[in-house]
Amino acid sequence: MLWLALVVPNLSLEALPSAAEGPRAVVGGARGDVLHAVNVPAAAAGVRPGLRAQAAQALCPDIELVARSPAAEAAARDALLVWAGQFTSHAAALADDCLVLEIGASRRLFGGLDALLDRLRLELAAFDHTVNLACAPTPGAAALLARHRPGAQVLAVDALPAALGPLPLRWLDVDARLIERLHGLGLRSIGDCRRLPRAGLGRRLGPALLAALDRLLGLVPQPIAPFCAPPTFARTLELPVPADCAPQLLPAVARLLLELRGFLHARQRWVQALTLELAFADAPAVALPLRLTEPAHGVALLQALLAERLAQTALPAAVERLTLSTDVLVEAPTGGQDLFDAQVGEPLPQLLDRLRARLGDAAVTGMSATADHRPERAWRRCAVGEGESATPMSGRPAWLLGAPQRLRVVAGRPCLDGRLTLLAGPERIEGGWWDSADVARDYYVAAQRSGRRLWIYHERRPGGGWYLHGLFG
Repeated sequence: MLWLALVVPNLSLEALPSAAEGPRAVVGGARGDVLHAVNVPAAAAGVRPGLRAQAAQALCPDIELVARSPAAEAAARDALLVWAGQFTSHAAALADDCLVLEIGASRRLFGGLDALLDRLRLELAAFDHTVNLACAPTPGAAALLARHRPGAQVLAVDALPAALGPLPLRWLDVDARLIERLHGLGLRSIGDCRRLPRAGLGRRLGPALLAALDRLLGLVPQPIAPFCAPPTFARTLELPVPADCAPQLLPAVARLLLELRGFLHARQRWVQALTLELAFADAPAVALPLRLTEPAHGVALLQALLAERLAQTALPAAVERLTLSTDVLVEAPTGGQDLFDAQVGEPLPQLLDRLRARLGDAAVTGMSATADHRPERAWRRCAVGEGESATPMSGRPAWLLGAPQRLRVVAGRPCLDGRLTLLAGPERIEGGWWDSADVARDYYVAAQRSGRRLWIYHERRPGGGWYLHGLFG
């Protein structure tokens, strides 16, 4: 096994969205006045975690102090865990600011460890977090290295003693009083402890130290409760600065879609319908539903469609937060693609989705057959991909006029830019007495002098004439 640790040292600060560029710090603790994390400007002024709020204000009078929010930190941590579902089936939170992913089997899938780490770093940039990474055969060792030796890669269990030996004992996750006793014995590093007789060390200091070392070195397993993705996806993202135009929303939408992709991979689902909700300070929320012709899981397609929908939406005020939620999920298809299934140009379902996002659902519809012999009533509009097939019957055109057009008659023959030649017919259609819209017609396939084919009919009622009803392609 190979574990990848992601440590977010400033999670408590970065989980609270803010556009402030000045010194800022998060305070917490039992009395709520101890600095837990500071940003770069605050650190440049000499402020550091662990100081009291009064001491920080004395060093930096204009520092902004914000209360720590465990709920915001948990939401940010869970967002990363959901996103990580696309890289592994075993992800877990090892600490408030540390995630571990088992990536032993994922390396080949993503083209090797370096390619996988490059992909992780690229996507993590969208989360606006400072993240330290490290790899090791045990989760505890990976977390320890990510926290204190970012970038370290230990790929074999046999290499762990040499890699961890120089690390200070104070970095171990054990009781501070035990560390003091070890220092009193002149022991400073993990390697110092391993050089002493194991039995004597256990009798003198108790089993806690040995258990911690064994877990780090892979001598005993480290039990970890894996994160389980929720059954549905609904994620709200507060914007650091209210956005008053669509382009300003696209980075936040991209981040939400990265989380959605991880969710879909973890749940083995594709999305058929989703909703992006825009929330404002002084206006009702606006929901932008998006229904796909075919299920999808790719970020690029969904991002393009949502960008089209946002571009067509008039914002009543500045957007303060976004919520992305899934409405319809389907099982991910099984099996691979046909080796010779080459696609030239944009696939039709994606083209239809893009047109609907740009023009609106009402402008792009499908056709569904209805049980009626009258041509103008034999179909109805429906959502794309829904309803029964409305393929025209053999000998009938796919394009009907909105209303039949009366034709000129010369010597008893219908004319349209000259006399028409009847090629086939008649096809008699009668019906509709049940809804007071009955018809009695004889339909013919006719041709103009240019060769264009038309669908015309002769009205069989008294005083009836000839009408153009459809055009052939």
